[in-house]
Amino acid sequence: MLMTASTQNGPVANSRVVRPLTRRRHDVDPHRAESRVSAYVYGTVLVLAAVVGISPGAVDSGAGVLVVVGTVLSTFVAHVLAHSVGALVTGGEHRELRAAVRDATPILSSGVLPAVVLAATGLGWPSEAWGQSLAAAVGLVRVAGIGVVYRRLQADVPFGRAVAVGAVAAAVALLVVVLKLTLTH
Repeated sequence: MLMTASTQNGPVANSRVVRPLTRRRHDVDPHRAESRVSAYVYGTVLVLAAVVGISPGAVDSGAGVLVVVGTVLSTFVAHVLAHSVGALVTGGEHRELRAAVRDATPILSSGVLPAVVLAATGLGWPSEAWGQSLAAAVGLVRVAGIGVVYRRLQADVPFGRAVAVGAVAAAVALLVVVLKLTLTH
């Protein structure tokens, strides 16, 4: 039997809602895809931990936005440095530094929506508890979507498995947040 895209991936992966999320990008090298997914998870987990660790007063005053932005920017710079230090020491090409910056971009995107939610909360809507919860939920949903993101970038993984990997990643992210809050606050 000839396997077409519709028979391989099943009806769920070919629905009009899911198709844009699961369409593969063939222009991303496997190493670059792994680096981007790593940055996506790392940035999102750190933002999630920051959001959950913000005091109610900081959420209400809007200072929580600065915590998220500071987390995102410091993580981005550290990630780019860590991934480009070899090129910097050996006098590597600027192309390697540009690739490290591009691959770290998901760290920057990890804080955008939580920061917007916290900014709205600082302005009075929603309440601080709802705003902080919503900002945290954004992080969990983002981590839960990692399997689909990776599948889109490179991997030839069935859609169901991609969703299962995301669910496990979200559970592990929650564990990381609990450990961070328990051990560092």
